[in-house]
Amino acid sequence: MKYNYSFLKLTLLFFLVASSFLAHAQTIKGKVTDAETREPMVGTTVVLKETGKSQYVRLDGYFTFKNLKPGEYNLEFRFVSYKTRQVQVKVADAQITTLNVVMEPVTNQLNSVSVVDNGSSNDKRSRTIEKNSNQLVNVVSARNIELSPDITVANVMQRVSGVTIERSNSGEGRYPIIRGMDKRYINTLVNGIKISSPDNKSRFIPLDLFPAELLERLEVSKTLLPSMEGDAIGGTINLVMKDAPSKTLLQVNAAAGYNAIFAGRNFEQFDHSSISKAAPSEVNGNSYAAVPTDFPNRNLHFSNKTNPINTNFGFTFGDRFFKDKKLGFIISTSYQDNFTGNNSTYYLPAAQPNVNNVPNFTDLEARTYSTESRRIGVNNKFDYKFNNKNKISLVNVFVRLDDYQTRKISDTIALNSLIDALSRSKWQYQTIYNSSLQGIHQLSDGLKFDWSLDYSQANNHTPDQAEFSHEYQIVASTGSTDKLQSMSRIWSHNGDVDYSAYFNLTDNFKLLNRKFELKFGGMERNKTRTSYYNSYSLTPTVVGAVYTNIDNASFTFKNTGASLFSPDGNNYTFIENVGAGYAQGKWELTDKLEALGGLRIEYTKQNYDTQLSNSVPASSGIINYTDFLPSGVLNYKIKENEDIKLSYYKALARPAFAELIPDGQPGEVYKEQGNPLTLNHTTADNIDLRYELFPKNADEILIGAFYKKIHNPIEYALLNPNDPRLAQNTGGTSAILAPVNNASATNYGFEAVFTKYFGPFGVVANYTYTKSQTTTSKYYVYRSDAGIITVRSQDETTPLQGQSDHIGNLALIYKNQKLGVNVQGAFVYTGQRIAFVNPAYGLDYWQAPTEQLDFSIEKTVGKHFSIYGKANNLTNTPYVLELHQSYNNYLAAPGGRPLALQTDANKVITVQKDNFKTSYLFGMRYKF
Repeated sequence: MKYNYSFLKLTLLFFLVASSFLAHAQTIKGKVTDAETREPMVGTTVVLKETGKSQYVRLDGYFTFKNLKPGEYNLEFRFVSYKTRQVQVKVADAQITTLNVVMEPVTNQLNSVSVVDNGSSNDKRSRTIEKNSNQLVNVVSARNIELSPDITVANVMQRVSGVTIERSNSGEGRYPIIRGMDKRYINTLVNGIKISSPDNKSRFIPLDLFPAELLERLEVSKTLLPSMEGDAIGGTINLVMKDAPSKTLLQVNAAAGYNAIFAGRNFEQFDHSSISKAAPSEVNGNSYAAVPTDFPNRNLHFSNKTNPINTNFGFTFGDRFFKDKKLGFIISTSYQDNFTGNNSTYYLPAAQPNVNNVPNFTDLEARTYSTESRRIGVNNKFDYKFNNKNKISLVNVFVRLDDYQTRKISDTIALNSLIDALSRSKWQYQTIYNSSLQGIHQLSDGLKFDWSLDYSQANNHTPDQAEFSHEYQIVASTGSTDKLQSMSRIWSHNGDVDYSAYFNLTDNFKLLNRKFELKFGGMERNKTRTSYYNSYSLTPTVVGAVYTNIDNASFTFKNTGASLFSPDGNNYTFIENVGAGYAQGKWELTDKLEALGGLRIEYTKQNYDTQLSNSVPASSGIINYTDFLPSGVLNYKIKENEDIKLSYYKALARPAFAELIPDGQPGEVYKEQGNPLTLNHTTADNIDLRYELFPKNADEILIGAFYKKIHNPIEYALLNPNDPRLAQNTGGTSAILAPVNNASATNYGFEAVFTKYFGPFGVVANYTYTKSQTTTSKYYVYRSDAGIITVRSQDETTPLQGQSDHIGNLALIYKNQKLGVNVQGAFVYTGQRIAFVNPAYGLDYWQAPTEQLDFSIEKTVGKHFSIYGKANNLTNTPYVLELHQSYNNYLAAPGGRPLALQTDANKVITVQKDNFKTSYLFGMRYKF
């Protein structure tokens, strides 16, 4: 997107000149910060004693008193759990007096008992941010994160109202769902800057990459402003990393734990030291014909590990240097090595159901997963204050997650007497690196300019995913043998590289004798996404070869072509440029009513190129579109601590990268393929209404309602291989699973948040009701009047994928300052939701409701030490998938066989059940 830089310069000059006239003489202004964290002390009460006037410190940390007479003034600064400060200042004619006020936490002596802040001020600051924010936001403080049972950002997310999490097959939280809006409708920021995605197909960020202890706070915005990026229909997640402190800060954390699932079985591991990160074709060139010796089998050697121990370490150090403490820095690191397991029973569906869409299953699979997750996180920040008006910062964040997973499957083919045993080793490592150079400049009394230059890189690698199988009879008989079957080896990797620039100009003045804030700015991002995929399929050298062990197994290729790299649409380069500009105004209409509104314009240009033949339509392509995204907020202040906010905003969601590529990778049941010819991006109109009450300290009551009208939502449908919507017609009879646009969808509901402390006891509760619906064209198998089995299209109206009608959180808290004890029991309820949208009518896979109980405890020992414990999934809640069809009807249909797991024969068919058991962690912290 091209900007008119001459116009921009003239506009900037205009505001500079205008601000000089608007600046008032005899002005006292200043910034209030926390002595320990250097965070702005938002919400601090500032009283000008001579006039009796008072105001609250704004979100940027500043306060301003204007139109004062020359003379001496006394200011008082008050904030709960902080020392009250008195500052005297002289104001001369035509002078702007600037202050820098630092607030210190209070430590009182009462009857020889030391009473220190236990985190309530941390919570209070979170409430103040929520109260003063223009958008609807929920904030989780660092202290609450520390005291929670969670060690990753993904699991912390489930404590936020209206948020559920999608778990990986190891049982760990991975992706958030906000108010029933799937992960495709959410964006993720680090310190307010959008980061690259390592996901192999999509844009969303796996939040299990981020150790929770790196955060200063977690912000979840459920509405947008013109100044915010517009691709967040569901909401925005902002990970605010730890900031440079005002004085020396040292924190050390060490913990060890255990997962109870390994009390009943061993952890199965494999040798990953010999895995080649590059495929044979990458090492030797695309024309190279691979040979069986290119595939060593060491990563298919499995061994048992007894009672594996989880280990976690964390380290944070920060300080300030030089005269006036102008240079500050912090480095925070985290290392986690956790072992998780999953015992699963799964019924593999057939590619097509029986008549009347009665489900049909091909295999009963008993699966065991053993996953070792090594997580590394590093956050470091340097900031330099030239003076009270100019500051620059350099922030670097790096996270990496290595998953080493062994999967063992035993299945009965067509539910008969033959067993297929499959063994798979998978090493997946994902990284995100983000570097931001940022500046804040107070150009005049009311005029501020801030900017950011950013580099972000994300990578995902799955080198040499290896799987082999052998087949034997359930009951061995004379002459029966264990036969070697097939082997597959897959290399895949993808990467995102982003270069971004942001700028914002904010001017504060009076319009019709009322406060007015004018803000405008822009953003440009250049993204390059690359994807590589190469698979090799091998077969036994001798047909019907007897299997004894993997070392004695001999494989070859079915044909010469199978040994060659075959370029296809899964190997592509995707370039995306997004340019945005906005104008935003905030006007104090009355003493109680404030209005904010504006317009954001985002221009998207996409250019992709695949390794498909030019004869394939859309093998390469260019896509352009422009979105006008208005938004507005009315904030009516009933009292100082009570208000009502009404918000409207328009937002968008861009399709996933793989959804715009005319090819795809094979799935467990269907081949997947993108749809570049007809797939459009999604937009939505959003309305929110919320009542907010902040009685005192960390207490709060939030009650709100929301409504979303979604245009062109993307769902998946099963298409005929020759469907004109598919750029690459595969021929044959195998159906293709592809993304399509539904006409529209709606999503509405309400949520309530309640936080109340009764002395040392506290209750934190939230509840969200959500209802959504969308209509999708699916296929239905039936028998015609002529007795011929055929297929027709049939519309089905369902909730959006991932949407639960009911979500609830309840935490009971005990904080005893005298004993130095903090205890928390946290309960999470997630109602049923669609986990997988099936292209067949009536056969969506529903996740059954879950109830999970977690627990944490902390005890201080001396001045600097504390010990703690965490326990997750005390209820041993399984992950269960169901079909909303009668099991009895399935049994009565032709081919129906008795199935295990069934508990409600008249209502549902249970098709999957995963058990994860309880995990425990015990550790010690040191803080100085």
